[in-house]
Amino acid sequence: MARGTITSANATCYMTIDGLFSAPVKIEGFSTDSALEMDDYNPAETRMGVDGYLSAGWRPTPKVVKISLEANSPSREYFETWLNQMEIDREVSACDMVFLIPSINRKYIGTRGYLTTGKMMPSARQMLEAGTFSITFEKWEGSAA
Repeated sequence: MARGTITSANATCYMTIDGLFSAPVKIEGFSTDSALEMDDYNPAETRMGVDGYLSAGWRPTPKVVKISLEANSPSREYFETWLNQMEIDREVSACDMVFLIPSINRKYIGTRGYLTTGKMMPSARQMLEAGTFSITFEKWEGSAA
């Protein structure tokens, strides 16, 4: 059986944001070395008793996904609008996201995500820098595309 490639160049990402973008918007203009990255997920908590026995339990854990966009990405405007709206409303709004990776036949769906870090503008150095936006999701689930 032939294996697919591991390219991420054909990956696509769409998101909706409550109260701002009810129709899915396509995220484009990812940074050169990173498009989407997920923080480690820690669903288990462990403790070692004084007698040397290990105890463990599942715990609900937020899932943090980071999206990196070049300074000239047309999608930066979606994130800047989201940040601005939170400042104006003094309230948060959630997003849902779909990330498709055809090369490995995978689809990832993020549900109820909140923008938890980001910059209102790119850093201006010799060249404008790419920026990263972190979204903390309640759920992040993968399946076959």
